[in-house]
Amino acid sequence: MPDHALSTRAEAIEPTLIRDFRSRARPDSLDLGIGQPDLEIPETLQRAASEAIASGRAPYSDNLGLPEARRAIANHHDLEPDNVAVTCGVQESLAVAILGLVEPGDEVLVPDPGFPAYANLVRAAGARPVSYRLDPDDHFALDPDEVQQQLSEETSAIVFNSPSNPAGRIHDRSALVEILDRLEGRDIQWISDEIYREYRYDGIDCPSPADVGASETSGLRTTGLSKTMHVMGWRIGWLLGPADWIRGLKPLHQHLVTCAPTPAQRAVPPALERFDELFAPTLETFQARRDLVLERIRQLPGVSAVAPDGAFYVLLDVRDHLDDDETSVELGLDLLKTQNVVVVPGEGFGENGEGFLRVAYTVEGDTLHEAFDRLGTFFENRG
Repeated sequence: MPDHALSTRAEAIEPTLIRDFRSRARPDSLDLGIGQPDLEIPETLQRAASEAIASGRAPYSDNLGLPEARRAIANHHDLEPDNVAVTCGVQESLAVAILGLVEPGDEVLVPDPGFPAYANLVRAAGARPVSYRLDPDDHFALDPDEVQQQLSEETSAIVFNSPSNPAGRIHDRSALVEILDRLEGRDIQWISDEIYREYRYDGIDCPSPADVGASETSGLRTTGLSKTMHVMGWRIGWLLGPADWIRGLKPLHQHLVTCAPTPAQRAVPPALERFDELFAPTLETFQARRDLVLERIRQLPGVSAVAPDGAFYVLLDVRDHLDDDETSVELGLDLLKTQNVVVVPGEGFGENGEGFLRVAYTVEGDTLHEAFDRLGTFFENRG
């Protein structure tokens, strides 16, 4: 072991239960643990990337992305190219947003339960994550009063995620408006993770802070192609914000990754030019999977769930199955050991996820049925 200790930034990053549980899976495990759609990449994207590779050259793009990719993204979001930075997936755009807006010693409000990267990146920035509660007994709804209670003089930013990971809940427009109204006049920026925004069911609206009267100079949005076009490993995301912010964040992005992979960037224009057509079959597939999962959950003894508005996750409420002092981690490990099914314990998403198990319905129907057959056996055996 080296004598020199790692930096406080490196040590601030806590391992996630998402990856921990996936690493415990066996080759024959039924994996409902990771948010990775199993559908094929649309042919038009494959062709665009293949042609880029076949050209025999893969030079750097401008740090902020290929001009044609930025134009396509801007058109898709009704913005200008100067409002767009192409990033190495949403993970990098979140890092750029947090590192670029947050000072050491600041406080940043993050959802609980919520994606663990938010708190980890805040800690890596030398700031302190402060959780705002999404109440499990109120369908994990966004509560303006709860957010208000967590605000302090040190608060510099708030992170939103809708539809949310892990609950699949879409923030109510009126709650979002009320929170943004309360932030008016305060030097508090918002960061909106919208990677699941296209996954919304039953025609429900999914408002962004940028859509509900928020100041155009007070926030950043992040999304990309990973989930909608099933290109998780291509690492294509983007950051949207005021032109002067995007320009100011360019050096930070440059020195983290230089630029997003250029062959993958070539797929952005054809993906967005035909987005509705290409994504429609995916949404139909996942709507059917969500409905299947909800029907199977109703058959599980002592288990309930809030119907997801969007994304492709559902939280199983297993509190009635937990013995005294037993945690969702212990329950998840027992499920993996006895039934060979991988889920993610709710504890991995924050204190308010305890008592829940996250299921990702990112596998085909027969596998979902088999997994829920095993879940049924598991919970029946627990009484």
